[in-house]
Amino acid sequence: MSLFSSIDPKDSEESIISKLKGSRLVLPTISIGNVPQLSTDLLVYNFNLIPIGRLNSQFLYPFASPQDYVIDNVNSTTNNTTTALDLYFNESLNLTIIQQRSPILPGYHQNFINYIVQLINNIGFESLLILDSNESALQTDVNYNRPLELYSNDLNERFKSLRVTNINDLKKSKHSFTKFTNKLVESIQNNSTIDNFIVSSLVIFVYEGDNTIDAQVLTKEAIDLLEISQPSSSSQYWKVPKSWSGVYGDRPLPKSLEEGLFG
Repeated sequence: MSLFSSIDPKDSEESIISKLKGSRLVLPTISIGNVPQLSTDLLVYNFNLIPIGRLNSQFLYPFASPQDYVIDNVNSTTNNTTTALDLYFNESLNLTIIQQRSPILPGYHQNFINYIVQLINNIGFESLLILDSNESALQTDVNYNRPLELYSNDLNERFKSLRVTNINDLKKSKHSFTKFTNKLVESIQNNSTIDNFIVSSLVIFVYEGDNTIDAQVLTKEAIDLLEISQPSSSSQYWKVPKSWSGVYGDRPLPKSLEEGLFG
């Protein structure tokens, strides 16, 4: 099974692996409110990551669409196809991102996890940050001012601002994360062939609805963990792809009855 296919026919799998080796990997889960996917969109389109490959999506529901883009970005390219599992890269940030746009087929979760572990080992990433979301109502001790929790096997100083559980407390942290995240972390720790590989999981507790604000909160914490400077434009607004307007609409909420009850 091929690990991935390149978007540019001139790039071989070997040349892409050479580019990605030693970079940091970010992976979203399919979880409540699709907050990890929304957060991944913000990372991709605000930090100018470029699509570099299409991963093997045989364990996911089939999906394809025109490539997403930011409306006010004149450099946006829209002549490619978006698939269920795309690979993005920014060389200057040493950052690789997987965007998963389709759920895993029933009964194939472990197959998909095995594929991700193989991908990590074969490429030789430096670290993995998993973005996760879980049901806020099921948590009895959520800090609503900062409803996040982090698991990591790297107790760096920059993690002190979050609730951190170390590698010896993995079992205690399982209730905070989705089953997929727990299984993926365990599989990586049991099967990683990379010395001193760092794996972290960042979860945000949310209620399902319009979760765009939750995505911004998760993204801000993620870029802090990745030690990336926040784009100056995001202090006023985040760049969002065209696809968001199809989900949440692209008009402001009505302010009076004259504008209509629902816009």
